[in-house]
Amino acid sequence: MSFLYRDFRSLTYFHFRLCFTYGARFMPKEHASSVRMKVPGFDTELKNFIPPIQAALSLSPGALDRSVTTDVFPSFVPRMRAFNPQLKVMQSKAKPKKVSIFAVPSTVAQRDKLPSDERSVAEDAGEMHFLVKQEVKGDLRKDSRVQDLNNVINRIFASRKGSSGPDSRRRKLHLQLRTFSVVCLAEDCGILEWVPHTESLRSVITETYNPQFAPDSVHRHGSRITNFSDANLRGTFIKCQEVYFKKGDLDLATKKFDELILNQYLPVMYWWFVQNFSNSHSWYEARTNFTLSTAVWSAVGHIIGLGDRHSENILIDTSNGECVHVDFDCIFDKGLLLPRPEVIPFRLTPNMLDAFGPTGADGMYTGALTESMRTLRKNRDTLMSVLEPFLNDPVINFRSKSQQKSKEDKDAKTAMESIAKIEGRLDGEYNLTNPNKKKVKNKNGPSIAEPAHITKLSVEGQVQKMIMEATSHENLVQVYVGWMPWI
Repeated sequence: MSFLYRDFRSLTYFHFRLCFTYGARFMPKEHASSVRMKVPGFDTELKNFIPPIQAALSLSPGALDRSVTTDVFPSFVPRMRAFNPQLKVMQSKAKPKKVSIFAVPSTVAQRDKLPSDERSVAEDAGEMHFLVKQEVKGDLRKDSRVQDLNNVINRIFASRKGSSGPDSRRRKLHLQLRTFSVVCLAEDCGILEWVPHTESLRSVITETYNPQFAPDSVHRHGSRITNFSDANLRGTFIKCQEVYFKKGDLDLATKKFDELILNQYLPVMYWWFVQNFSNSHSWYEARTNFTLSTAVWSAVGHIIGLGDRHSENILIDTSNGECVHVDFDCIFDKGLLLPRPEVIPFRLTPNMLDAFGPTGADGMYTGALTESMRTLRKNRDTLMSVLEPFLNDPVINFRSKSQQKSKEDKDAKTAMESIAKIEGRLDGEYNLTNPNKKKVKNKNGPSIAEPAHITKLSVEGQVQKMIMEATSHENLVQVYVGWMPWI
């Protein structure tokens, strides 16, 4: 046991070093994306450690047959064998590292000794991938707690019962959130399970083209829409914004946004499904998966006030079209505190609407969003029992570090306000306030004041309000340029 404890400390320290080490040691050479790392030796085989993946951390003891095996984990959970010394350094600002570990089936792991080669061997079933990451400004413990909440929500969706009424078809919809494990090593660093077969929304749009336009047409390629290095694109959007923020004319800003941005950078995501799923059945299934998963994330994201939904924080599973969200630091309406507040309830931009098909948001998406909101509202007590301890946790801070205060009464007030907002949304209120209305004097007339009493809407009314606000061009023109609201 002492060897196991000692090696556990060594393994943890090894990941700490990966999180915090920068510079030439972990800097790939030119035209390379990976470096070779030195893996420490362990007296205890890696197969004896719990692999930090969702399947291993969601153990159901009652499902185990002790008479067949003495293994603690289900047979489908792979075991770690050895680290792959090739370390991939991601290109984002924080430079997180992608770690790969050779894995073997659980039946193979029962052997007394596994080969320790730092390369693939015949016994391997493949590789496990993880992201070791340091959050300079965030707190990975929030990501971990949100994953716990998502697992509770998935159990709620799975327990829905069918009916023979007018909503029976909606009750049969497969609604779930894709979750992944987040293991915190400290407040600002940890190990995240790599979600396989995924690309960011921005990457998916970049590689797509519209075959209905001529090869030399400016509207053919999605890469033109996602090219953030295009100074003309960025500058044009900022000029549209300034018409509102500097001159106070929201109507004119919206008109310019429509004419100069949306009408010039047309959506292409509909064609990604056509180009990546060759037969009609797989195409329909993938588009359905995308629509349903987007609707569920929209409902949950609005309830918990999930912000920072830029195009790199939304992933698409390229094998089945499912939508996956990552990075949950900006929750409980923290997006409203940004220099350019995120004044929309969730991301529902032109390319996402294009992917839903000819009906846009009015078809399957609305039905799935309605069923998701109805289910969440019916289970408000269960959700609040999870969220209230989360919000009142004295260890986790939900404000940005520049806004941290030492006074406990302000922390308590913030928690109480967040709880009240979430309860309101679960009661049918649309209580997402736009801080720009107080900051900017509207040239077109006095800004509409926030009502003293917010009307509680039916599920259908609440859903229509959410979609209207999410797709409003008046709202999209107000968000940060890096959010890329035109894609």
